[in-house]
Amino acid sequence: MSLLLKKLMAVFLSASIIGTSCVSAFGATVNMTLNYDGANHNYTAEEVKICVDGEEITGMDVPPVILNDRTLVPARAVFEKIGCDIAWNDDTDEVYIMHNTDLIVLKINSDTGYKNNEPFTMDTPAKIINDRTFIPVRAVSEAIGCEVEWDGENRIVDVLYSQEPEVDNGEGGESSESGDNTDNGQTDGSSENGSADNNTGGESENGGQSGGSVSSEEISINGIKVPDSISSDQSFYINADNEITDYDSFLLDNTRLVVDIQNANMDIINTNITATNSSVVAAVRSGQNQTEPVKVTRIVFDLNSVPDYEVKLSSDKKSIIVSFGVTSVFNLNIQSEDGMDYINIYGDKDLSVETYMLTNPDRVVININNAVSTLDEEYTAEDCEYVQDIRAIQYDAKTVQIVANVKRTVVAEVIKNNGYTSICISKSSMDNVSYNASTHTLTLLNADQLSSREITHTDDYQNGKYTITLDGNYREFFGKGTINCDDEFLSSIKIDNDENGNTYFEASENRIVAVKITDYGSTIEIKFVSPKEIYDKVVVIDAGHGKQDNGASANGLLEKNVNLAIVQQLYSLLEADPTIKVYATRLDDSYPANRDRAAMANGTADLFVSVHQNSNTSSTPNGTEVLYSTHANEVGAPSNRLTSEKAAQLALDAVVGVLGTTNRGIKVRDDLIVLNQTTVPAILVETCFISNPDDAAKMKSEQYINAVASALYSAIRTMLTDYEIR
Repeated sequence: MSLLLKKLMAVFLSASIIGTSCVSAFGATVNMTLNYDGANHNYTAEEVKICVDGEEITGMDVPPVILNDRTLVPARAVFEKIGCDIAWNDDTDEVYIMHNTDLIVLKINSDTGYKNNEPFTMDTPAKIINDRTFIPVRAVSEAIGCEVEWDGENRIVDVLYSQEPEVDNGEGGESSESGDNTDNGQTDGSSENGSADNNTGGESENGGQSGGSVSSEEISINGIKVPDSISSDQSFYINADNEITDYDSFLLDNTRLVVDIQNANMDIINTNITATNSSVVAAVRSGQNQTEPVKVTRIVFDLNSVPDYEVKLSSDKKSIIVSFGVTSVFNLNIQSEDGMDYINIYGDKDLSVETYMLTNPDRVVININNAVSTLDEEYTAEDCEYVQDIRAIQYDAKTVQIVANVKRTVVAEVIKNNGYTSICISKSSMDNVSYNASTHTLTLLNADQLSSREITHTDDYQNGKYTITLDGNYREFFGKGTINCDDEFLSSIKIDNDENGNTYFEASENRIVAVKITDYGSTIEIKFVSPKEIYDKVVVIDAGHGKQDNGASANGLLEKNVNLAIVQQLYSLLEADPTIKVYATRLDDSYPANRDRAAMANGTADLFVSVHQNSNTSSTPNGTEVLYSTHANEVGAPSNRLTSEKAAQLALDAVVGVLGTTNRGIKVRDDLIVLNQTTVPAILVETCFISNPDDAAKMKSEQYINAVASALYSAIRTMLTDYEIR
C-alpha cells in the first residue's frame, strides 16, 4: 500500500475552510437529489452544521447528509481541518484517513472499517454520493480519538479535537445524529471504535511480534537511543524506567515499523527524532496511542527501505532493541574482458543497485541503497576499454554512490554473482548525441546535413513529455537508449524510432519547457528553456475540480463539466492568438492537484486564471464574483503593473458584461491554494451560482458558455497587453 499511498498523495484535494462560530439557529432546508447505490434518491432535510471544537466549517461545496440516522460528510471537509491526510484508491474503492501514527481504511458500502488493520463496525458505511466520497463523521472521528457531540435541537455535529484524546473503548451512550425528518434522540450503542493494535500474545496479524504477558503495573517510556553514527551498529533502544512486560511490533505498508508498548506512559521529550544516524530509518516518532482500557505508548520508525529487522527485549527487560540489517560495502575492483569493463562490488549482504548515465562528461552513476561504505574514495582504472577512473562516496544516510568516468557513451548492466555484484560497462548504441545539463542542451552531430526544418515538435506538457521527431530513420547514426538528464528542466531523454520509422527524442519534463533549435551546420543544438524565454505573453488557464472531484452540483449540472466547457472554448481562442502562449492545467476530465496547478503557473506563466462555479444550499444567491489574493511581490506595485487585484476587476467586468448576472464584486481569499501559492497574478472566477435556477440556465446554454469564454479572452488580452507583466 505504501507506493499506492505515495501516488495517491500526489492527488489530494485542498478544502477551502473558514472558521466561524457555530450558532444556535435552524439552518436552511436541503432539497436535492442524491445519486448513490446506482439510483437517485430525493433528499429533504434541515441542513446539518459541522463544527470542529465549536468552530463551524463553512464553504463546503456539497452539504453533509444524514443516512440511517448517521451524518455523512465530504471526506476532506472535516478531516483535513483537523490535520488528517485523505487519499482515495480508485482500484479498490477505499478511502484512507491518516492521522499521526494511525491509518483508517474505509471501503465504500462496507460497514467494516479498519484502524491500523484492526476491524471496527459502523452503523453506516462510506458512500459515493453524486460522485463524491462521503464518510460517517462519528465513526472516523472516534477512530482517531476525537469525541463527537450532537445538538439535535440546532442540528449541529461538533467534533472535539483539541480535548485530551481518549481511547475508543466501544461504550455507547452518545446522542445520535438524528435522521432526515425527525430528531429522535436515540442513543448510539454502536462500537465504531477501531481499537489499537494491542494483541497480547503470539504473532501479530501483520507479521509482528509480541513479548511477555499483560500486567497491570504501569511503566514510563522515557527515551530512545539512536545509533552512534551511520557506520555503527544500526540498533535503536527504546528505554523504560522499569521492566517492559508486554509489547507488539508490526510492519505497516512497508514504510513504517510500529512498536506498541502496553501499560506504558509516554514520557519521551523529543517525540519526532529526525537525526537518526541511520541509512534505514528516516525518523522515529512517538506518542500516547491509547489511554483506556490500558495505556499504550506507540513508537513509529519511518523507513527509507524495507530491511531485515529484529525487535527484542534487552537482558534487563528495561529496553526494547530494534535492530536493522544494513549492507556494508567493503571492497571494489575493476577488470576488462572481451571488450567490456566490469566494476565488481562486494558487500556483506546482497546489494540493491541502481545505475544511470550522465553526460558532459560521460559517466556511469551506481547507487547502492540501504548501505554504508568503507570503500576508498578513489580508484584508478588501468587497461580498461571505457572506464577512466572511479570515485566512491557515502552520498547520503542511506545511499553509497560510485561514479565511473568513462571515455564515451556506454551502457551499464547489473549482474548478480555469488558474493558480489558486477556492473558490466559496454559500448552504447547511442552515438553522435550528448546532453549538457548546465545549459539544458541536447546536441546532435548533423547526420547527412540534417536540417532543423525537418524537425517536428509535440508538446504534451500535461503528461510531462516534449517530443522532437526527425524526418527519417537515424537509428544507425544516433542509436537507441536513454540519457539521464537530472536537472531543473528534464529528468531524461529517450531516443528511439516511432511506428513510422522516424527517429525521435522524447524528453521527460520536470517542469513545462519550450525549445530553441539552432542549426550550426555541423551540429544541431536543441535547447530546453522556460516558455517565457520564447514567448512575450504566457497564460495558464485552469478548469477547477475534475475527475473524482465534481465540485458543486445542482440543477442538473456538475461544476467540473461547466468549468471544463468554458476553459476548452477559452483555450481555442487563445491558441488562435499568435501574441499569447496558452497552457491549460486540464483539457479533459482529469484532476491535477491544486498545488500542481499553482506550481505550473509559477514556473511557466505571466498570469493564472481559474474558472469555477459558485453554489449554495439555498437557491437564492446568484451572480458573479472573482476571488484573488494579494501576493507579497504585488504590494506597492506601480499603477501600470498587473496585479491579482487588477486582473480580478478586469475579469469581473468582462463576465458580468456578457452574462448580465449580479455583480458581487471582487473578494480577497487567502485560503485557496491556487491563489495563495501562486507568485504570478492569479484569479479565480466564480462565474455564477449553479444552485440558482436562472444562473444555471445560462450555464446550460452553449451560447453563454461561448460568451463567457470570449469575455475572459478579451480580459486576458487586456491584462497581458495594457499592463507591465515582467
